Amino acid sequence: MAVYDENWVMERKSRHHGLQPLRDALHETGDVQNRIRCIHVAGTNGKGSTCAFLQEILMANGIKTGMFTSPHLVCHNDRIRINSTWIPHDAFVNLLNSLLPVILKYDLGMFEIDFLIAMHWFATEGVDIAIIEAGIGGRDDSTNVIPVPSLAIITTISYDHMQILGSRLSQIAFAKAGILKPYGHGLCGTHDPHARSVISSWAYRQHCALTYARPWYDRGPQAFSLDHDIYHLSMPAHYQKANAALALQAAFLLGINIHTPAIHQAIEQTRWPGRFEMICKHPCVIVDGAHNKEGMEALCRTLAEMPGPKTAVFSALRDKPGHEMALMLKKVCDEVIITSFQDARADSLQDLCIPGAILIADPVKAIAYAKEQRKDNGFVIAAGSLHFISFVRNMLHPVP
Repeated sequence: MAVYDENWVMERKSRHHGLQPLRDALHETGDVQNRIRCIHVAGTNGKGSTCAFLQEILMANGIKTGMFTSPHLVCHNDRIRINSTWIPHDAFVNLLNSLLPVILKYDLGMFEIDFLIAMHWFATEGVDIAIIEAGIGGRDDSTNVIPVPSLAIITTISYDHMQILGSRLSQIAFAKAGILKPYGHGLCGTHDPHARSVISSWAYRQHCALTYARPWYDRGPQAFSLDHDIYHLSMPAHYQKANAALALQAAFLLGINIHTPAIHQAIEQTRWPGRFEMICKHPCVIVDGAHNKEGMEALCRTLAEMPGPKTAVFSALRDKPGHEMALMLKKVCDEVIITSFQDARADSLQDLCIPGAILIADPVKAIAYAKEQRKDNGFVIAAGSLHFISFVRNMLHPVP
């Protein structure tokens, strides 16, 4: 007899059957997505961190905030949150079983099931607003079944998921731009001119009011200024400044005063697991889900500014430019260890191998070797696939 819980959901494969089955399932269960005010977030990199900053800003203003993100890093339930608290196991299982008839009827996959459960939990708990992170792309992503959002945010556009979204930047931009709805409002981060042109053209055709992010200014380690205010971050990665600035401008467009002490505190206390996150102190182990070229470039800029020797442990999925990403790490690290992890999509050590790299197939042994190398001085950086980062996070104990 089947047990319907989070593990059963995780075994459900993506069906690639378009948006209609999920729309039909939502319709049969009350179209709860139509009763929830949403912020929709798409982009190649920075989506999760931007969502996290925006969640803290909204909570600081007393707004009951739901958030749906993927993939999970700690456990499956961390994809669905209200006021930063994960959906409880009992609530998840109860909703899963109540929605099971439509799940089976429309043969929904894991991501669709999670989204369906999230929408029903948010509606039941009466959230004021829900932040929804798109999975892949935007136009054909399951999250795009929501009606016109209060704000659609496109963080960045770069090459990723090209086998699904297309090999040209203009194709990827067109996929992301699909979250801009008729007569809605959109906000875009800094984009390539070609991507910007595609997004602007789509917004014009949709009569969508589109705003481009204003510049922010670097004010040294973990600080930046926007509109004459200086904001401080707890997260040390340089790339988080852009994500925080984008979240602040999103909040401004939503009518929030972003210059109050409460907002400054919200920005400073925001944390997002797996993004330049220190999980051990002795030696210092940092994990970063730099899972594509743009993400790796951002990570390497931060690593280049760090003093002391660095050992990187790297693994990636085979649909990523893993060899190129490993070479980028080699330029800023003293050692690069190539490893693997339990995932059918994980790339092979041979394909990821670069000159001078150390190959250790077992990720547990790879991390242990790196920690031994840096036990007296320096840093260990585990980077690459978010699935690999999740494994490393759960293997080691986070800093209290």
